[in-house]
Amino acid sequence: MEVLLDNVIPENHPRTFTTNASEHKDLIKIKQAILAIDGVESIEFMDVVFPKQFKVTSSKMIEVRFVEEAVNEVGFNALPREFLSF
Repeated sequence: MEVLLDNVIPENHPRTFTTNASEHKDLIKIKQAILAIDGVESIEFMDVVFPKQFKVTSSKMIEVRFVEEAVNEVGFNALPREFLSF
């Protein structure tokens, strides 16, 4: 397990994810699901890129898998951006 790759690091180190959700109502569901995770402070969506991306900022270290699982529970996928090569 690599600390930087497997976690959302607190403070000024938000983690960027890509999602397959595209409609505004779906992005709201994702936001609510992620904000329910203990330690998540904010979520910022980047709507001008395709596929949609969002940044998660936290107050404590959170495993990436918790974000992925929260998004999966509302019917979508979330992939850490660093692992994708476009």
